Amino acid sequence: MAWPSGTMNALHALTHLSHAPLADVFDAPWQAWSQQVLAAADDDARVALIDQFLEPRWQAARAHGETRTNVVGDWVRALSAQATAVGWGQSARNIERRIKAWAGQPLRRLRRLNRVEQSFFEARARMQAGKLSWADIAAWGGYADQAHLCRDMREITGHSPSELARKVEEDESYWAYRIWS
Repeated sequence: MAWPSGTMNALHALTHLSHAPLADVFDAPWQAWSQQVLAAADDDARVALIDQFLEPRWQAARAHGETRTNVVGDWVRALSAQATAVGWGQSARNIERRIKAWAGQPLRRLRRLNRVEQSFFEARARMQAGKLSWADIAAWGGYADQAHLCRDMREITGHSPSELARKVEEDESYWAYRIWS
């Protein structure tokens, strides 16, 4: 099967795979799915097929620890993609304005929120394994130092990292942190 040129360009941009026949890249279930997507009547049907096919695979990958739960990060990436796809005003500044109008927060703050969230979840996992070091968490999260992590976490959550970790374990009102991590 030959790939439509736009599809091939998109696949190459997303995966960095070279232009290759479909059979050389994907196994039978993926090939059958791609045929269904190509044969779909309209974009809504194609999007539904893509969601139905990819969602269970994504959830299975997450269940096996192949990827971390990243609620905020997934949302920010989806929001960024949607803002980019609108089609008008494609400059970076226009996309950032669109995101701020839709989310009520600038993209930079949303990315900070995601970094704090991921650092907290990593800290929680290490705490449960008995290997918690806030300096290591700061380095893992890409912070300049432990104080930088503490400032960001306090600004976003209102608590220091250790205080937030304690509250999550002891205070029932912090249940959302427990189910996400």
